Parts: sequence; C-alpha cells; structure tokens
Amino acid sequence: MTPDGKDGALASAPVLLRLQGIEKRFGGVHALRSVDFDLRAGEVHALLGENGAGKSTLMNVVSGVIAPDRGSVELDGRPVRFASPRDAQAAGIATIFQELDLVPGLDVAANLFLGREPARFPGLLRTRSMARDAERLLAEVGVPLDVGRRVASLGMGQRQLLAIAKALAHAPRVLVMDEPTAALSTTEARNLFDTMRRLCSRGVGIIYISHRLEEVPQVADRVTVMRDGRVVGEERPDAPQGRLVQMLAGRPLNELFPPRAGSAGEELLRLDHARYVPRASPAGWQVPEDVSLVVRAGEVVGLAGIVGAGRTELLTCLYGEGPRGRWRGTIRVQGRAAALRGVAEARRAGLAFVTDDRRGAGLMLRQTVARNVVASILRRLSPAGFMSRRREGEAVQRAIRAFDVRPPRGELVVGNLSGGNQQKVVFARELLHEPRLLLLDEPTRGVDVGAKSEIYARLRELTARGLGVLVASSELPELSGLCDRIHVLRAGRTVAEFAAGADEAELLAAATGESVLEVAR
Repeated sequence: MTPDGKDGALASAPVLLRLQGIEKRFGGVHALRSVDFDLRAGEVHALLGENGAGKSTLMNVVSGVIAPDRGSVELDGRPVRFASPRDAQAAGIATIFQELDLVPGLDVAANLFLGREPARFPGLLRTRSMARDAERLLAEVGVPLDVGRRVASLGMGQRQLLAIAKALAHAPRVLVMDEPTAALSTTEARNLFDTMRRLCSRGVGIIYISHRLEEVPQVADRVTVMRDGRVVGEERPDAPQGRLVQMLAGRPLNELFPPRAGSAGEELLRLDHARYVPRASPAGWQVPEDVSLVVRAGEVVGLAGIVGAGRTELLTCLYGEGPRGRWRGTIRVQGRAAALRGVAEARRAGLAFVTDDRRGAGLMLRQTVARNVVASILRRLSPAGFMSRRREGEAVQRAIRAFDVRPPRGELVVGNLSGGNQQKVVFARELLHEPRLLLLDEPTRGVDVGAKSEIYARLRELTARGLGVLVASSELPELSGLCDRIHVLRAGRTVAEFAAGADEAELLAAATGESVLEVAR
C-alpha cells in the first residue's frame, strides 16, 4: 500500500466519478457543505459517517434522486447533470439503497427485470426467457434464490441479496452500495466481498457505505469520513478503529459495549426441546425445530446463525406473529407454562418485540413520533374510551428522554428521522409497555456507531433493573461484546452455547457446521 492508502495500480487508475463543491440545503437544514469526493476505476471507496452526516444525500446526488444546489459532477471527465435516477442508470450508475426498492407482490424474476421486461409484443411477456435469464444472473452473483418465489415470502437477508443482484443486472460502471451487509450473515457478507472484488477486476468502481467498521479493512481501498455534511478526512482502510470512531462521532468512544451485569435473577423464559408446528409453513420459512435455551432477569442472551437458521422465525413465533400453529415441548414464561398463540397473549405474559424491519413492520412512517410511541399503551391512556392528551404528552416525553430521540419533538413525522432515531422510537414504544422480556431482531441494523453505543448502554440499564433480553444479530462482534451467553441456531435447532466474549471464528464455525480452521481460511 502507498502512503495515501492505495496501491500503485489504483493510484494510476482513471477517475470514474468526481464530485466537487457539492452543496445542498433542505429548508433551513444545510445537508451538504462543499463536499469533494472521487472514485477510481477498480476501486472500493468506503464512505463512512453517522446517521445524518450527509452520506445518503451525497449518494442521492450521484444517483440522480436529487440535484445539488451548487457544485459539479463529472463522469469519465465529462460534466453530467442527472434529471432522474433513470438518467443516472443509463449513464452506468447503479444504486443499492438501504431501504430496498423491491415489489413484495411480484416474484424474484419479475423484480430483477422490473421496467425492462422482455416481451414478444406489448402486453405479452416472455416469462420463460425472463426466468432463465434470472437464474443465470443469480448464479453469476452467487445468490441462491428460487426465481418463482414471491418477494413477500423472503427474509430481509434474502431481499438484500436480491437487491444486489438487481443492481448488477444493469452491468454498472459505478456501483453505490448503501449498507449492503446490514441484513447479511458473516458468510454471506464474505461472499458479497468476493463478488465486489470480481467487479473491481473488471474496472467497476464501488462506493461502499457501512456502519460496520470491522468490514472496512476487508473490502475497501480508501476511506472517506463525513460529519455534519462535511468531509472531515480521508484514511487508509487499515486505520485504527479508534481513529475512525473519533472522526465519525467527533468524540472518543473508548468503550462501545458497557460492562456486563454481575449476576442474573429469576428465569423469565425457558425453552426445552421446543418446536413450533404451523398449520401451513410459508415458503422459505425455517420453523423452530428443536430449541433449548434460558433467559434470566438481568441477562442479554444472543442468537447467532446464518440467514435461514431460524433466528427471526424463533422470535416471531415466541411473540405470536408467526403462522397459525402451536408449540410442542416445554415453553415457560416467568416460571409458568405458556402457549404463546398470539400477540395479545405474548404481551400479557410480559413479552415485547423489536422487528428487524423497522420501516416495513415496526413503524407507521407517515405518523408522528408521538403516535408511534403511544401505540403500545393506548388502553392505558384511554381508560374510559377517551384519549387523555395530558397522559399521552407525559408518556411521549418520558419515552423521548429515555432513549434520547433527536430531535426531541413528538410532533415530527417519524419517517423523516434518521435510521438510528427511528430505531430508538421503536425501542421507546415497546418499553412503554413495561415488559419483562424483550425480543430483539437485528436491533442495530443500519444504525451508526454512536447510536449503537447509546442503545447498548440503554439495554444494560434496563437489564440492571431486571429486564431480560433475547437478541438475534448477524453481527458477531455485537453478540460477543454485548451478550452474557450466546446460543447458535442451525436449521431451526440450537447446536451450541457460548459464554460472554466468545471467539467470533468459533461462533461462525458453529453456525455453518465448519471447523474453525476452515472458517479462518
């Protein structure tokens, strides 16, 4: 590597994309402040920043979603100005947005070719040809999906892989990837990195946005950090994490994970060879087959496993949101046998759930922060059938303060908040219900390092008061650093248990069924 963080070949590679002096305002908000950024052919240029730093706004300029107020964009040395995302796509720029642009009601093949479907003549699609082309494309990028499956039946990780394949279908020269590994397991992320390297070998330039700092040295050739709408510096990909965190947050974060609890209390959840038997199993659903675990008051217990292992399905069935069916084996909540046949029963038993899809299932995006927060306690706020505005206001302000939602205004539309603050709203709503056991599915997906630290600290405060937490995450450092114990799932079964601070290679080996040596290679 040269001192500027690029090897000799990349240093002499032509500049594909150059942005100079980019400015953008939204009303009184100065989103971008004279931003300079460039991308070379064959390069992975990582763009880092906390939520609200301006990364997505800058990429929306690149993708033709918005026009800059000032500044210039050059592609292959020529000035360009995109009137729409279609113009940018036609110029060879493909974008994988954090919020996936997929149509749940259509199948995989139809989503891959949406807007450019092969047709014999208007009104009659060449469905067989489209299916064959879809299979070929998915095979090329290593995405194992049935092209005839509806997207609505896919998990978040599978949808993310489909979105990546869809972007690559356009054979881009510039590929923008916004949090592409947020819903992927470690193994799937490594496969994605292999695909990215193959693309770079063909001269494709990749802008890579991620909150997972541990990924940066694995995939990036250069790193640019943004804060408050400005570029605050450029670093080598192997720069110490502490330095990157300092640049990201503008303050030192010596300890991302707070100290663990000293001791655990009473049993809140016990599963002994628990199995869920649905009346009809949805396609692609991995039902819990044989799960044994215990969560006690004051503990954070983790669920590890690759996508398809059944982590989400376990949490969903425990909360009563899975397909209709019944549990077999032993399920005890707070020492009592529980059937958990629906959400109402789960909530009465003291369970709360934070979904992995906050925008699709966790929030009412067009409603205010206040309306979202009080959704879990409407009966408490309206005992006689009439909403108490005083009680509502007090509950909202209490929840906003507890999770430090920013800006701290209940009247704001929740869809306009950053991803980290949207996640805080979901937490605040569930905790107003005062549960004993909190089920979390990918709780920091798409959340920056500062917001992660705040969420971890808040969880530890809650467990110190006797709350129990069962958390599924595809981020192995998160599980290792946060949890008191970790259970590994594979094919709907618990296959291993690890203590706090477990080695990530051992977790991955248990999740995949490989040896630690195979994982290391």
